[in-house]
Amino acid sequence: MVWTEPSNLTAEQAEPRSTGLAAFHYPNYTWYWISQVTTNIGTWMMQVATGWLVLQITNSPASLGFNAAFQAGPILLFALVGGAIADRIDRYRLMVASYIVQVVPDALLAWLVVSGNIRVEHVYIYSVVTATINGLSTPARQAFVPRLVPKEVLLSAMALNSIVWQGAAVVGPALAGMILAFWGVPGSFNINVASDLVSIVAILLVRVAPLEIERSGRSGLGDMREGLAYAWRRPSVRMLLVSIAVVTFLSRPYSQLMPAFARDVFAVGPQGLGWMLTVPAMGSVAVGLTLAALRRLSMVRAFLLLALTMAAALIGFCITRSFPVALCLLFVVGGCSTGSNTLANTMIQETADEHVRGRVMALFMACTWGMWRLGSLPVGLAAQAWGPPLAVGMAAALLAAMVLPLSRSRGLHAAEPSRSLVQPPQAPAEPAMAGRAS
Repeated sequence: MVWTEPSNLTAEQAEPRSTGLAAFHYPNYTWYWISQVTTNIGTWMMQVATGWLVLQITNSPASLGFNAAFQAGPILLFALVGGAIADRIDRYRLMVASYIVQVVPDALLAWLVVSGNIRVEHVYIYSVVTATINGLSTPARQAFVPRLVPKEVLLSAMALNSIVWQGAAVVGPALAGMILAFWGVPGSFNINVASDLVSIVAILLVRVAPLEIERSGRSGLGDMREGLAYAWRRPSVRMLLVSIAVVTFLSRPYSQLMPAFARDVFAVGPQGLGWMLTVPAMGSVAVGLTLAALRRLSMVRAFLLLALTMAAALIGFCITRSFPVALCLLFVVGGCSTGSNTLANTMIQETADEHVRGRVMALFMACTWGMWRLGSLPVGLAAQAWGPPLAVGMAAALLAAMVLPLSRSRGLHAAEPSRSLVQPPQAPAEPAMAGRAS
């Protein structure tokens, strides 16, 4: 399949800029970014409220792990399907459709909570439905970013994208904690629905020329096989996916157990839970802005160092019983998590060819969104048996042990961009021409 991507940038817009916020010079990216911020603020509020609700209904940390596992299944199952779809139809139209469809399960869950008819089974079903929507649409959202900005400012765009999720997490959990304390659980779910509507308006303001797609003649299953084969045969892509999957599986499940830490370990209630999810997001924003402003960086070394630092901070978090110390360590954890994810994402985007980028980003999503949710199940079960601190601490210790073998991987080091990033080239890249493979 051959993509024909017309250039949407004027000569003035295409000039490389070196500022860390360079991606905001492009209006289409700005509207895309705003749409992501609004929907993610509501999503974070809903996630905080959902975690607290599940723990109240079941009184079981394992239920938090099961809820995450219900999210992991559809993401892992449908991610590659979503990637094949993203390489076969217009990614922008797919994004808009997913935004509109997402309103339905969000509104239904909000109604169940407000009416008092909510049960834990409803939350599990909601997790499956929304994860399916995300699995089918997120590869298109991620692969769409390089279409909004020139390659010279791609790192800026990817770093600002990382700030979207974690930056929204600064606002969302803090608001959710206050709303849970003063308004109760329904408020967060209602605001989530309102944020969905705002994000739809913002994404409709993005103006991009439609893509012309030359059909390859292969079936959807053939496209998925091609994507898997491409990722496996390219050592740099393969090791990037394996590395971020290992880091995510062992480090990120801690966030799913935050309600149990807040209630049973630190005894700080829903407002404390809001802070425990807000502070990591603050660290994420700090690291995201730093990466966006950097002009040169050894990405692979930075990725490994961030993974090791995150493991050490998680172990410290599990040992301490001081809430202020725990928040400081969570700040480090959040920054390292976002930093490692952003670097891996940028290296994948620069390495993958355009005609398979949607499928490669689908695999990347499975290795991040899917793996941390999948990892939450064994960590949640361990927390049920031995307590949250020991469960998360063991996973973090295993992550620290895995950094050394990853650092010796030739495939991972082969993923280092030739420019070692962010130094812009002397001239902007040529846009793809009609009939030419990207």
